[in-house]
Amino acid sequence: MQKLSENITIILGASSILLLITLFIVMMVMAYLRRDIKHLKEKEMMEADFEKQLLQAQLETQEETLHQLSTEIHDNVGQLLNSTKLLIGITQRSLAEVPEALPMADDTLGKAILELRTLSKAMNKEWLQQFNFIQNLEAEIDRIKVAKNLEIRLKHSDDLSLKPDNQIILFRIVQEILQNVFKHAQASLIEIEIFEEEETIQIQISDNGKGFHKTGITKSVGMLNISHRTKLLGGSVHWNSIQNKGTTVFLQIPVNKNNA
Repeated sequence: MQKLSENITIILGASSILLLITLFIVMMVMAYLRRDIKHLKEKEMMEADFEKQLLQAQLETQEETLHQLSTEIHDNVGQLLNSTKLLIGITQRSLAEVPEALPMADDTLGKAILELRTLSKAMNKEWLQQFNFIQNLEAEIDRIKVAKNLEIRLKHSDDLSLKPDNQIILFRIVQEILQNVFKHAQASLIEIEIFEEEETIQIQISDNGKGFHKTGITKSVGMLNISHRTKLLGGSVHWNSIQNKGTTVFLQIPVNKNNA
C-alpha cells in the first residue's frame, strides 16, 4: 500500500513537472507570437507612414509646381494677352470701318483671358486654402454663360459656414450636377437656390430639360459620384425628374459651426 502511494506521488510529481514544462513552452510560444505580431504591426505602420509621407511629398511637389505654373500664367501669359486685347481695342477705335473679324477676335481673346484666370486660380495653393464656394460658383456661371447658350439664375444667402476643404467638395458636386444638365438635359434654363438655416445648407438646382425616368438614377456614374461626395460631407441628395418637364436636385449639407 505504501509502495502504491509512493508511485502515485511520483506520477503526480512527474505530471506536475510535465504540466509546468508544457505551460512554460506555451507561454514562450505566446510571447514569441506576441513579439512577431508586434513586429508585423510596427512594419505595417512604418510602411503606411512611408506611403503617407511619400504621398505628402508628391502632393507638396505637385502643389509647388502648380503654384509656379499659376504665377507664370497670371504674370506673363495673362499680361501678354491683356496687352494684345488692348492693342485690338486701339486698332478698332482708329479704323473708320472695322472688319467683322476684329470684334470676333477681341471677344475670343476675352474668353481666353477669362479661362486662363480661372485656371490660374485653380492652380494656386493659397486660393485653395481660402476657397469660397459662392464666389467660385458665380465665376463658374459667368464662364458657362460665355461658352454656352444657356441661362442660369442664382439666388443665395451669405457665404457658407463650411471649411474651405468642404466648400471645394461641395463646389465639385454642383459642378458635376451642372455637367449632367449640359450633357443630357437639353435645357435652356437652370435655376440655383442656396440658403443656410438651422445649421443646414440647402441647395436646389432645377432645369427645364427633357428629364429622365427614375430608373436612370441608379445607372448614372455621375449621379453615383455626386451621392458619394455628398455622403463625405455627411449630407444627402435627392433627384426629382419628370420626363419632358425637367429635373430638380435637392442637396442638404450639415454645418458644424465649431469646424467652419
